[in-house]
Amino acid sequence: MSPTAFLDAQQTEQFEAGLKSSENRYVQVSKIDGEKRLRFIGPAVTGLEAWAERDGKNVPVRFEVMPKELPSDLRVADNGKPQLKNFLAGVVYDYDTQKLMILSFTQKTLREQLFRFIRDEDYGDPQTYDIKIGRKGEGLNTEYTLLASPPKEAGKEITEAWETEGKKIVLAALFDNEDPFKDC
Repeated sequence: MSPTAFLDAQQTEQFEAGLKSSENRYVQVSKIDGEKRLRFIGPAVTGLEAWAERDGKNVPVRFEVMPKELPSDLRVADNGKPQLKNFLAGVVYDYDTQKLMILSFTQKTLREQLFRFIRDEDYGDPQTYDIKIGRKGEGLNTEYTLLASPPKEAGKEITEAWETEGKKIVLAALFDNEDPFKDC
């Protein structure tokens, strides 16, 4: 059976586009099953994140700093105020997929645990050690953990990935709701 009998040209094109889609390039901490080992590489960004419904889709809306005026379409809490959360995003090497991804998270426990290691003189810059993010539980009973491995040099596969692709990833595109991987 030839590949064209298996998938027609349109199906093949759609499938390949899905493989290249940047949607597959985000680590979703809420979907981690057990533990995931990652390595930050390159600079990170921080800011505020909210969600809005635009064109029938729920989309993240990110700000580097609190704007003077918030968009009117942001989701609001029961108290009527926009649901803004602090977030951190960075390029990571995912050992499971063996490719560069973006890790973006708002979970306070993860932020606190990461910054505890950043402030620790034995660890410091998270580009010098692997982290393991764990998740257990469901819904309101979900617990997240972030553990750091002892500092060590990044492996050759990580440095090569950064040199060939990582430098092209533009995290600042997150603030414009654009694709950080568009130049990759």
